[in-house]
Amino acid sequence: MQQLDKLDMQLLALVQQNNLLTADQLAERIGLSPSAIARRLRRLRTSGAIVADVSLVSEQAAGDPLTAVVHIQLDRHTPQEDDRLRRRLVASPNVQLCLNLAGSFDILLLVVARNMREYNDFADAALEDNPAVRRFETTFVKRRVKATLAFPLGDSEP
Repeated sequence: MQQLDKLDMQLLALVQQNNLLTADQLAERIGLSPSAIARRLRRLRTSGAIVADVSLVSEQAAGDPLTAVVHIQLDRHTPQEDDRLRRRLVASPNVQLCLNLAGSFDILLLVVARNMREYNDFADAALEDNPAVRRFETTFVKRRVKATLAFPLGDSEP
């Protein structure tokens, strides 16, 4: 990936907060022409600095799903089994987030399900019956206080 300058960082800070801002609106905030903004956005997408343009759906629109934080401790099996587990977890539509951890647990998941039955089906199929999993702990989320995908980009904020 090519080196990002201060203007790129300002642009990233703005679009990760609101990707619907027009090139004109972005240009006004950053101090470049709309065509320069459009070129930079194209370059940022092509280079992989911007990996996706998505819409965040409200919990209400999604039917107020059950959300769980799942900590997984792996059994010391082969790297192939661990990799197979991770691929299976990442492929699941129930998994919103999958992180490799250092510490007493190896993987952290953010899992959503329409109801407890769907969560139990996921846990049974993906975790309970998997030989790579030594144990897992589930904590259910009572309320989301903050949900964002934005990275803090330091003093690049305009």
